[in-house]
Formats: sequence, C-alpha cells, structure tokens
Amino acid sequence: MRRRLSVFAVLLAGSAGLAGLAPPTAVAATTAAAATLPTGERVTVRTTPDGRSSYDVQPAAEKGMARALVHLRLGERDYEVPGTALPYLGRGLDLGLFDVQALLTGASAPVDPAEFGAALAKQFKEDNARGRFGGQGLFAGGKTFALSGAPARRAAQPRSVMRTVSVDAADIGGKPADTGVAFLYNTDDGNLLDPTENVNYFSGGTAKFSAPDGNYSALGLFWTADADGNPTEVRFSAQPEFAVKADKTVRVDASRAASKVTWVTPRPALLDDTGFLFRRAAKTGPALLVDFDAGPGVPIAVSPTTAPVRTGALQTYPYSRLVSPPGPGTPYEYVLQKASAGTIPQQRYVITAKDVAAVNATYFSEYATLGRRQRSGMFSFEDSSGRVSHPIELPRKQTEYVSAAPDLRWFGGFSKYMPPGPFPAWAGGQYEPFHAYQGGTSVTEDWNKFPLHPAGGVALLPLSDGSAPEIPAATRAGDLLRLSITPFSDNQPGHTGFGFSGEPTDTMTGHYTLTQDGATIAEGDPVGATELALEQEVAAGPSTLGLTIDAGRTGPMYHQSTATHTEWTWKSQHADGTLPPALYCARGAEGRDRACAVEPMLTLGYAVGGLRPDGSTPSGPQGLDLTVGHLQQSAGSPVTAATVQYSTDGTTWQDAAVTARGDGVFHADFTATTDAYRGGDVSLRVSASDAAGATVTESITAAYHVYPS
Repeated sequence: MRRRLSVFAVLLAGSAGLAGLAPPTAVAATTAAAATLPTGERVTVRTTPDGRSSYDVQPAAEKGMARALVHLRLGERDYEVPGTALPYLGRGLDLGLFDVQALLTGASAPVDPAEFGAALAKQFKEDNARGRFGGQGLFAGGKTFALSGAPARRAAQPRSVMRTVSVDAADIGGKPADTGVAFLYNTDDGNLLDPTENVNYFSGGTAKFSAPDGNYSALGLFWTADADGNPTEVRFSAQPEFAVKADKTVRVDASRAASKVTWVTPRPALLDDTGFLFRRAAKTGPALLVDFDAGPGVPIAVSPTTAPVRTGALQTYPYSRLVSPPGPGTPYEYVLQKASAGTIPQQRYVITAKDVAAVNATYFSEYATLGRRQRSGMFSFEDSSGRVSHPIELPRKQTEYVSAAPDLRWFGGFSKYMPPGPFPAWAGGQYEPFHAYQGGTSVTEDWNKFPLHPAGGVALLPLSDGSAPEIPAATRAGDLLRLSITPFSDNQPGHTGFGFSGEPTDTMTGHYTLTQDGATIAEGDPVGATELALEQEVAAGPSTLGLTIDAGRTGPMYHQSTATHTEWTWKSQHADGTLPPALYCARGAEGRDRACAVEPMLTLGYAVGGLRPDGSTPSGPQGLDLTVGHLQQSAGSPVTAATVQYSTDGTTWQDAAVTARGDGVFHADFTATTDAYRGGDVSLRVSASDAAGATVTESITAAYHVYPS
C-alpha cells in the first residue's frame, strides 16, 4: 500500500558436503524489515543498495482520515503518520510513536494497535465535530502516549540566542487556525533542530517555535473533514525562505494555497488517489520531507511561488492515480507525477502523449480474486519513496498511462490476493525492479503470466546507471559463488515472484543441491524464504557446477504452476571481474560490492500461444515459444539445442515438435485435448544447452490449463 513493496530478505543456510570447503552462508540481495505502527498500519521498509529506503505501508483503514497517510522525514528519521494522528502530535501523541526506525529496532507502544487505531479514529471524529483537538477522551487529563524502548533524543545545541518564531495562520474556513500542523526547517543546517522541534500544532492561529538565528522555511498543512471523519480537502501553504535575526512572525494562511492539483488528460479520467510531496533541503544535513497521501478523491491545493529559493533546494511534486469512467471497453488509468525545483508552480498540468508511456498490462490469475497493485515513482532527489497500492480485480487487462521523465524511476509489484488477518500481507504475486519509461512509447507488461518458474534479478535500467542496481542470479568472486534465485517468477524480464514464502493456508516445499564435478557441496531446505540466497566457496580449478532447485506451492489460491524442478550445469573456474554500475555482487559493510563476474548459467522464458488472463487456452493444437538465454552480463556461448515435452496427466510425457527460430528462440507445437467439463492441465518439461556445455532442464507441474473448445 503506501511505501514500496518489499522483497523480504528471509535467507537460508545449507550444509557443506565437500571436505575442505567452507559451509554456505546467506547473502542478502536487499535488506528489509517490517513493523506495526501503534495505530495498526503495517510498515515494510526495503533498503536499496545505494542506501535509500522504499516503503510499503498497509493502512489500517480503507477510508477516513485513518486512510490518509503522511510520510515525514525529519533529521534523518522517517515517520509514518495516519491522518487521525496529525492533530494530536505534541498534544497527546508523541511524534516518536511513528518513528519507523525505532519501531523496526524493537521499540513499542503500550497499546493494542487495532484497538488504539479504532479509538483514535473515533476521537478524531468527535473532536472534528467540535472544531478543537486534544484534552478530551483519550487525552483527558493531559494523557500522552509514547514509545517505550525508543532511543534517547539528542539535546538541542543552539548556536546563537534562541528566537521565538511564530507561524501564524488562518484555516481553510478563514478563522485563526486551531487545526493543522506547522513545520519549521533550518535551511542552513538540516541537523540544527531536533525532529520534534521541526513540527508543532496550531492553537489560536499560531504555532510557536524556538530557534537560533539563520535561514528558514515554514510550511502549514491544513485539512477539513466531514461529519464521518472523512477528509474533504487538503492544503499546503508554504513560506519557502526567510531569515531569522530576531523574534519573527510569518504567515501561512490556508487561503494562500489556492492552486488546486488538476490533471488534464487526453482521455476522460476520474481522480482515485492523490497526494503531494514537499521537500526542502538545507546547505548541509538532512532534508525536510512532508508527503501527504490524501486518499481516494480528496482535492489538494498548494501555494505557488515565483522566486527561486537561494539557500539549499526546494523540490515538490503532486502524484495522482486517475481511472477510466465506468463503461465498455478495456479499462485504463493514469499514474502521474511531475516534479518542480526551486519554486512551487501552479498546479494545473496538461498531459500529452509525449508525457507518458502507454503500458498494455495483463494481470494473470487462475481464480477471480481481489489483488493489489503498487506502482511507485522515485525522483533522483528523493531519499525515500513509495506509493499506496490499490485493489485490482483479477484477472484483468488494462492500459496504464505512466509519467515519464529523465530522472524518474518506477518500481512496485502485484499481489494476487490479500490474505485475511488484521495485518494482511502480499501473496502470490510478483515484484519489479527499478525501471524507467520513455514518453510517447507503448510497452507490454505481463504479470504472473504462466508458466511460473525460478528466475533471477535483471537490471532494467541502463548498465551504466547505478541508481538502483540488481544482483544477478549467479556470480563468482574468485572462488566465492553467490546465488540469488526466486521460484514462481513469471516471464517478464526483471519480475521475481514470492519464492518459497507462503501463507498459513499454503503448503510450501523446497530444496536445493549444489554440486561441483558431481559431488554435493551444499544443500538445504529454504522453505519460508523469498529466494535462494546463498554464498558458497568452491574449488579453484576449472570444474562443472550443478544446481538443482525444487519448489512447491499449493493452497486455495493456487492451481497452476504449483511445482517446479530445475537443474542447471555450467563450466566454472576462478573468476575476477567488475560488474557495471547497474549490477552488484553483494552488499557489504562499505556498500555495494561489484568485484565479481556473472556465471554462464542458462535462462528460460515461456510464452504459451493464446493464453488467456485466467491461465488457460482452448483444447486442441498448442503453441509454445521457448526463449533460451544466459544471465545478464555473463560470457555465454551460443545456444545450440532445446527440447520440449508435455503431459496432460502429470505422469506420461510426449515429445513436442520443436523448431529453432534463431537467437535462442524455439517454437514447440503439440496437441492437448480434454473432454472433461472443467478442462485439464498441461505440464511441461524442457531442456536446453549451449556450445560450452551449459545445460538446463526444467519441469513445471500444471504449467497452464486447457478448457474444452
């Protein structure tokens, strides 16, 4: 939902089987962790190889101010705050309650998240009706809620005489503000103020701060809500730059935020979800970031400026998802965000075909279900990013018009369904790595397209772009072999599945064996892990390495591609090399390690002719395109041969007629018929080899479905 879909780095360790070699150890492609906010939201944080963080926050509510989410980055700390908590920061709720890093390291609140989230939403509704927040109900008698076990905050160290900075404001109704939040930020040094000194609430039209002399930026954040506590409007009113040399008063009246975020799109579209990001960077130290995701259909307005800031930097952008009106035809949506620097522009954006890429997307599922889709964009100036996911009915075909810009990178994922429970997780889908779109182009993206099988990471950015590197499936640094392979991945380059991890209703099985010249040197059962992530010392001389991975997944939401058995062999020897910036070997204490070479393992890609979004084809003649290649950046030899077998009962195998079409592409023809009312399944077994002797053999149980024609 909000903040990036994360690859859970649940890693495995096996046992050594060859005397004199070190046992295998886990190697993390990414680092990820999850925690629950005191109000019930589930936060998953993934740290990218270059140190930036991406977030996925699953709201505890589908509507109301509890659904509105505000991401704050203050003094190198990240906070995820539900809208119901905003008016109580500093007057009943300690900001540290929502400190993501503190929660991830074990701090906790003395409340039940589900109960406290509901109680806070009720309190917000009552206080919103009376027009004043705090002092009653949950917060009667000055009661304050704070984390226990949180790290101590540093004491403020003023560098000059402290001044009183008064941030005055009239609210959206034109009255002295008693609702809303004010932010004050020193644009000389982002570390000068403690995070709690960056934020305050309005009372009687003023929010007061104590700050030393210097250059500052102020922001007022205002909202209105209806009688049921649902947000109806959000406004950002900024004073991006001013100096403090004595006691100072600045105004951030809500009426100044008169420019409404408006998208003019080539095709009619309805606003579904929208937000606005304000980032103010100092000459030194961390930036201030306020990112308000208002939720479905809530209008946002901001205060435009014309004079560029002189101290530090200012970046802003709106982001919205707009959907096609109800009606016949293929549904479509717009996923838009447009950044500005130095000033805050008027917020009317006219979108043309050159501003977006048209993505023809298909989401495959053998069952009709409600899944979730997250598409997040990150600009180069962002330290952290993510976007709320949205429900998606499956299976589904739609067109997605996505913003394209030179420094805009997209990432996200797709969940086949949302498991039940108070804090549901993602299940049965695919992740995608960072990638970019080119405006005015049309591309195809297939999600969860059967058959599913093991695959490794692929860098979709130019190899010279090190902003979001990926780990190849197999690398060797000297005599250290590293593996990173994910079962149940689909056939879209870069997509990786959810691996050996499953829900309590699922039955997961898995085993791997690594051999050198036929002798087992490592094996293990990686059930519960997202991927096979392994480090293993191997003998130095030239040899043949072999890897076998078995993966099984059955449960109420799975009928197709329920098990795979894959065997690889390839020639390997002591290797030295340096990967391009878009790839890396592992993450070490000093950052990304790129001193390795990619192993010449073979890869497989499948395209079943006429496959419908529900994973089925008509009974009768079948066509399969099999693409055989090598890992990205490996020194692979030409592919020489491939075979395809099929089975309609899972035990009896028949040969398909295979035709080579060049560049590693082979076409298989066979006939699969069924007279059964519910149709039947086709299992596949393929093999391939290259001129250097590398081989791959793969069997996929119930790869896809055929139905009576």
